[in-house]
Amino acid sequence: MKRRNLPQIFIFVYLLTYFLISCKPGIEKDQKGISSLYLPDINELYKDYAQLDSTGAHDFFANTLVNANRDLNSSELYVEAASLYAQAGQSDSVAILLHKAIDNGMANPKVISKLHGLRSYPDSPIWQELQRRLDSINIELQDVSHYSMEIGSMNQFWDYFEKAAKDTSNAKDIFKEFIFDGPRELRDFYVVRYINLNAMYGQMINASPEYFHYLKNQFNPDSLEALKTKTTDWMRKFKSIYPKAVFPKVYIVPGILNSGGTATEMGLFIGGDMYGRSETMPTDGLTNWQKDAIMKVSDLPAITIHELMHFQQNYQDTENNETVLAQVISEGVCDFLVELCSGKELKNSNLTYLSDQENEHKIMEDLKNDLFSEDNSKWLYNGGSITDRPHDLGYTVGYLICKSYYHNAPNKEKAVFELLNTEDFLTILNGSDYSYLLEKDL
Repeated sequence: MKRRNLPQIFIFVYLLTYFLISCKPGIEKDQKGISSLYLPDINELYKDYAQLDSTGAHDFFANTLVNANRDLNSSELYVEAASLYAQAGQSDSVAILLHKAIDNGMANPKVISKLHGLRSYPDSPIWQELQRRLDSINIELQDVSHYSMEIGSMNQFWDYFEKAAKDTSNAKDIFKEFIFDGPRELRDFYVVRYINLNAMYGQMINASPEYFHYLKNQFNPDSLEALKTKTTDWMRKFKSIYPKAVFPKVYIVPGILNSGGTATEMGLFIGGDMYGRSETMPTDGLTNWQKDAIMKVSDLPAITIHELMHFQQNYQDTENNETVLAQVISEGVCDFLVELCSGKELKNSNLTYLSDQENEHKIMEDLKNDLFSEDNSKWLYNGGSITDRPHDLGYTVGYLICKSYYHNAPNKEKAVFELLNTEDFLTILNGSDYSYLLEKDL
């Protein structure tokens, strides 16, 4: 049976009512008690997304996200729902949800430009107020002094972890308490990295509890603070080469050993669990990828600047934005700009691998064939799953392309802008020494 779309006015009234009620003073989200609050399984929530997207049922899925977010109040889910309403042409619903996202920590002043389905929006009071709030965020974030390293989530985590480790039958409920009782950034981190309580339990309690016990004693807030000066100096260098730079908060959070850093619309997330490397680090329960990927605390400034570059990115190439070309450039430019800001040339095993001419020729031939594919399995996020080459070579080839483009460009400031905002990824490849990848074989 053909699905009927809800009338747009009904959706608008529903969202406006929801917006006004949730903003009423004196109404607390946790009145019902943590146990009765709804925490969506993100995998389950998105399992039908591809099918719904193919049928153009954007408003239907947006409604689903809003309902699933009723207790969590994740700014990330509000932005996702707003993007879907934009594709459905429902601009007032977009504005309402972006207001909600800001209320719950969203801090990206360029968020509207990321809603590719939104061609225009009305000059209405709700949009005027939204633009005012985004302009205010933009002004605030332009100063490097806005940067801070928020470690509240890590500090609060250990009591919950110890309790969960001692009472494993109730561990998932304890982690749920942590998400709802902890700092609000945890709600967005849950959406982008925890995904569900099973994943938290599986890694922290079932697979590698010894590592997390060790990490508790290894984690030293004073040592993190000592790295802030270096990070701030690199940020000032970035501001000098990219005047439009903005500087969101950096949240150090306890992850599940699956990411060193993640940029969201709220700010930059650093998985504190990924910075525990030492000679005494226990490895029981860790995968081979995790054993290799865990870093030293001293690596934090570089990963912070890498994620900062993701927060700046505002690409408008809608034709190629899902291709391997776009993805390797969007990751590679972050590594290149870390090098530019720190003054330290990038050195790693992937670059050593590509310094062999035979390896380079094979990899570049593969890249040439995959440039316009949307399958990045050979290139990115493939630690533990690729066997015929080093993992994550996409970062490295993207770095080489971006570095070459920058050095070839006569106007360096304009080149940095293009690397972060291009409307055509082919422009970057064509301007680099790797333009031959676009040549057709004779």
